Amino acid sequence: MPLPGCSISVGLDGQQALVRLEGRLAAESAPAFERLIVRLKASGVRCAVLDLSGALLMDSGFSGTLSRMIGAGGVAFALYGTPQRILDGLDDHGVLEQVGLLESDTVPGPPTSTSIDLEPANRSEVLRCCLDAHRALMALKPENVAKFETVEGFLSRELEKLESTQSTDRVSG
Repeated sequence: MPLPGCSISVGLDGQQALVRLEGRLAAESAPAFERLIVRLKASGVRCAVLDLSGALLMDSGFSGTLSRMIGAGGVAFALYGTPQRILDGLDDHGVLEQVGLLESDTVPGPPTSTSIDLEPANRSEVLRCCLDAHRALMALKPENVAKFETVEGFLSRELEKLESTQSTDRVSG
């Protein structure tokens, strides 16, 4: 049985957002998460509490995107209700040191929560986001280079092939 995809809902309270991420936090949903954080930052949000209590897994593409969003500055991140397996992965990648952790009784409850429609990312967007995410992880922690250099090389080649094909299609079309 396939795992369900990712769903995102957001509640705003001034300069703080409570972002609920449920299901599979994988490379396919990372571009939508990135767009959301950019929008929240532009609207004045300075702190994003990520409720991960309903998350089933977080792959390296998503954790690298989270690290890139932290590295972009302007928004502080705190995690809430994070399953141990996800905490272990974030710790292994070096991302856990970049975020705060909240206990269950300290999570703010925004007045309303709105489900976010995830615009599907095309293959090029997913490859670019995943490539950038893995490069961020490799820059974050030296041990990650050995873990992700093969993945980075593969993603780079795939993106180059895809962009070359798209460029050829535009010229001949």
